[in-house]
Amino acid sequence: MSILYLLIAYLVCGVLFAVPFLYRWIEKTDESSAGASWGFRLIILPGCIVFWPLLLRKYLIARKGN
Repeated sequence: MSILYLLIAYLVCGVLFAVPFLYRWIEKTDESSAGASWGFRLIILPGCIVFWPLLLRKYLIARKGN
């Protein structure tokens, strides 16, 4: 049962990360996604939720470089 709670917590963190990431931070992380439509952002939403630790790391590195 605790594994289920950990999975739910991980996915909740992913959703909380994905919203600001797709709204603002994606342009800082990947320049080719600047001006991307909301359709594209909805398509990559599940991936952002699952891979949020990797994307957070990539965003922090990009922010540090600027």
